[in-house]
Parts: sequence; structure tokens; C-alpha cells
Amino acid sequence: MCGIAGTIGYEQEHLDAVLLRLRHRGPNHSETLAISGTRCFLGHARLSIIDVDPRSHQPFSSPCGRYALVFNGEIYNFKELRLTLERNGVVFRTTSDTEVLLHWLIKYGVAGLRHLDGMYAFGFVDTTARTLLLARDPIGEKPLYYSNEFICGEPRFAFASEIKGLLSLPDINRSLDTQALLDFLRFLYTAPPHTFYEGIKELPPGHWLQVDLSTERACLPQAFYSLERAIEFDEEAKAQYASQMFRTLFQQSVELRLVSDVNIGIFLSAGIDSNAILAAAKHSPKHGTLHTYTLQYSTANDESQIARQIASDHGLPHVTIPFRKLDFHSSVGRVVDIFDQPFGNSTALVSDLIASHASQSCTVCLVGDGGDELAIGYPRYRAILHHQKLERLPPTLKGIITPAYNWVPERGRHAVSIRRAKHFLRTLGQPLAESFLDWSTYLNTATLAWATGIKDCKTPFYEDLISTFIRHARDPVRAATIVDMKSFVPFNLLQSADRTSMAHSLELRTPFLSPPLIQSILGLPSHIKMGNGVKPLITEAFADGLPAGILNQPKRPFNPPIQELLHAHLHHLQDYLLHSSARIGAVLEKHFLTREIEDFASSKRDNSTLLWGLATLENWLQREK
Repeated sequence: MCGIAGTIGYEQEHLDAVLLRLRHRGPNHSETLAISGTRCFLGHARLSIIDVDPRSHQPFSSPCGRYALVFNGEIYNFKELRLTLERNGVVFRTTSDTEVLLHWLIKYGVAGLRHLDGMYAFGFVDTTARTLLLARDPIGEKPLYYSNEFICGEPRFAFASEIKGLLSLPDINRSLDTQALLDFLRFLYTAPPHTFYEGIKELPPGHWLQVDLSTERACLPQAFYSLERAIEFDEEAKAQYASQMFRTLFQQSVELRLVSDVNIGIFLSAGIDSNAILAAAKHSPKHGTLHTYTLQYSTANDESQIARQIASDHGLPHVTIPFRKLDFHSSVGRVVDIFDQPFGNSTALVSDLIASHASQSCTVCLVGDGGDELAIGYPRYRAILHHQKLERLPPTLKGIITPAYNWVPERGRHAVSIRRAKHFLRTLGQPLAESFLDWSTYLNTATLAWATGIKDCKTPFYEDLISTFIRHARDPVRAATIVDMKSFVPFNLLQSADRTSMAHSLELRTPFLSPPLIQSILGLPSHIKMGNGVKPLITEAFADGLPAGILNQPKRPFNPPIQELLHAHLHHLQDYLLHSSARIGAVLEKHFLTREIEDFASSKRDNSTLLWGLATLENWLQREK
């Protein structure tokens, strides 16, 4: 795991400034390379994990000097690819996956990307062809941002692992991107190619982009991977077959992600996903000593004692991390520091805290992101079936239920459940695709148009998700999981995982997000993955390795107590968003902001997550004034 960067048309000291802002991603070594005969420079900040010897430092050049590579991530099947290359006469001088990737690209180019199993973002230069190739992994685990500007009539191009690196460059267009704003207000995250900066784009997952070093012009991003086309649909699959297939593919995924020359840990909870990772790891001869880390809450959601006992039963070193009380202003600022733009998922604060402790004893950790999407773990998936049943009720009966339930206040320990039930009932009568997205978002189309004053507020990203659901609507629960795998997973979960871990020079690996696993499991009919109990696909696959006690545990939220924080600092929140000096009033209607805060203050609605996201928006706007 590293930080990568490159510039075309800038001076070398500009790249040095970019790289300096990425050093948290790679504190072990930093270096730049000037590409002879061009105005291109490559830069790399290394976090040493595979072949930690200096011989694997980057930028990494071929022996002939024609090719150069800067690479962030891991190629998990690099040993298999290396054997293929050696049979073709390639001689290696390191044991790193970086050198394997370099020679793989030399031999196969863009066509070779579909053979890579890994999380990656890279820049690859061919000095003879005079090209720079950028690419990003299919699922979107590793980030890649770029700027493609004309300044004083001359083209300039730059790329980096994080937005903050590009912001160090002169003349970057920092104007607010309206598409990013609309997506954020609906989803509380942004989606590629847009960022909050008009002059900075995000390369979408599964895409490549090429720059001609002679003309210094970039082509439009091209897809080399489509999740929907890659899914292996199997309508006749049986539950026992599905369970066996999951176990085989997941075991392989975990084993590949245990390859490391440094200490490895697991973010362990009392939940099924992290314990499935532990069960698979214990079956692998590669696991060595795994360190485990668990967050400790002082609420009913705490699961640290159960996790501590599980680690003890396995004889594993364990660290319990107390959750510290949050301060409103410093917490909001911390989020924008990490993400360089607004980000509304408050669990980032939790991940940031765990990563800060885990990085003291490990350089790599495995996490359970993606397990709920693959194994149908979210309540909103089962809500689809209830929605279909309620839609068959007489209109008069539906017209009575929703208004009656709207009077119930959203307060106390059941506030989240009440909020979700109201949200669910309000969508009765809507098309199912729109209803599902409304359950997963924070402002519906009508409210978004009112809040922003933008009549046409359905972005291409939103429209694509609606179309995706409709294409797979024959099995609506499966359609929902595909939508989430194209949106919530890469642009919310994985963005949070990367930024919060790399802020502490820690690499996170996600065994549930192996493309072979995703492609097989997403294609299964949803009814055989739902069955009886919680996530039967996983629990049956690892029945011999999961602690009996966790199977009956309720699903606990990972979220920090944001509702409690905002109520405790309500006067700060009101002043932050409604003061005459607040910048957010320039992009959102004052009446909308006032209503949201008043509804929260009176416990009429638990809109704390939206308000938290709006606070990060205000913080970002203040920095950009």
C-alpha cells in the first residue's frame, strides 16, 4: 500500500509537493523519477509490505529503461502471474508483486488487466510509445484522482492517490462541482468521475486512461471491467451447492490476502463477517499469528467482551480500543482532513480510531466490508419483500397506515428503527427501484430539488442505479445487492476504509470483495441466500469454525453515537449551519436547513446522519472560501 503521483507539464518541485502530502500513505521511502525526453515525472511514497528490501522501491523501472511503474495496492495472484512470465523467459530480480505487474503490463498491456486479482491503482509509462497508462481495480478498493487542465494555453496533467496531493499544484480549478454536490446531498458521498472540485476527477473502478506524452493530452476513461457483465448468474443453484461454493472461494480469497512480509491483524467483532474471516484464516497454513482489534462502546451496542473471548479462545493477541467521547468541531474537521471533501458516513471516525491503534502493531489488517451485500445482511434487503406485500393492500388501507405512523416521534433507543419504518412506509406507491434508493439515501428527489433550487437534480449516477435495479428486477433483492456493489460499497465503504487506514499507514484488505467471489455469489438467486436465520450462506459454509454464541447475536450498528453528539452540541450545530457567516447558505435554502435542525431538536425526526453530512459540507466550504 502506497501513495502514487505523477505530473505532466509541471516542474519537478511541484511533484515533490504532491508527494509530500501523501507521505502518510507510504512513510518507508519516497522517490521521484523524471521520464527522459518528456515533461513527465512519477512519484511514489512506499509502505513496505511485500519484499520490504530497497530493491523493490518505486518508481520501478525495467532493466532496459524503457518502462516505469508507480503502483499502489496488492496483486494477490502475483505468484501465479510470475510463473506465467517466467515460462516466457522473464527473469526477476525481486520477489515483489510490483515487478510482476511491471512485466505483465509490458507483455500484455491493457488486455492483461482482466487477469489481475487485486486492489490497485497505477501509472505505467512506455517511453518508446510515449504513453502514460493509468488504471484502477475493478471493485474500487484503491483510489486514483487526476487533473486534466489547460493553463495559459498549455495542457497539464497530474494524478495522485488522494485529492490533497493535487490541491498542492498551482492553478487547479477549485470551483464547486454541482454534480458532486447533488450526489453528496442524496447519498452523503460522491461518485466518479466527479469530486467536489471541478478541476479534479476520480477515475472510476475498472477503468483505464491513457495520456499521450507527445501531445500531453489524455483520452477519455475506458472501461475494462463491468460488474454486471461479469456476474455469473445461476438461477438453478441449490443452497448446499451455494454454501460449498462460497466456502471454497472465500477460503481462497482469505489465503491470498494473508500473503505478507509484515504483521497481519483482523478488525474483530461479535458479528458473522469478521469471524468468518478468522475461521478461514485459521484453516490456512499461511496465517501465522494474527492480531485482533475491537472497539469498546459504553452502550448496549458494545460487543468487545464477546470479541475478546473469541480472540482468547483462539489464542490470539487482542487489543480492546475504548471509544473516546467526540468533540463536534474537531470531529467534523477530522473527516474533511481525511477525505479532502465532505463525507457523511460517521463510521469513518470509528475506523480512524481503530486504525490508529492497529497500526502500532500491524501494517496489514483484514476487514469484513462487503459481507452484508454478498450474504444479504442489511434489513433493507428483506424490506423489499415486505414492500411488495404491502403494495398489494387496498389503497384506502395504505392511506391510513402511513399518516398514523408519521406521528410517532423518533427519539430514544428505537429512533433508528422508527425512522426506517417511516421512510419505508412513505415510499409505498413508488416504483420499487426508486423506493429502494430512497431507503438508502438521505434526500429524495423532490426534497433535493427544493433544498438546492435545482429543478433537474437526478444525476447520471442516480439514473444509472435506477436502470441497474430495473435490469435485474426479476429478482429484486439481488438487484438491490448489485446496486449496492456498484455504489455504496466502492464510494462509501471502500473510500472510508482506504482513507482512514492510510491516514495511519495501515493497509486494509477485504476478503469479501474478491472479484471471483463477487461474480459467483452475486449471481445466485436471493432466496437461497436468505433462507432461515442471519446470513445462512456464511454460517452454513463455516459452521465448523464460527463460535456458537455469535449466531444468535443481534446485528449491532458500527456507527458512533452521532445522534447523541449532535443533541449534546445542538447549539454548536445551529450556529454552524444557520449563522449569517455560514457558507452552506450559498448552496442550500435557509428554510430547508432551519427545518432539518428544528425537526431534529424536537425529536420529530432522527435526521442526525444528514445533519452530520451537512456539517462536513460546511467545514469544506469554509476551507474553500
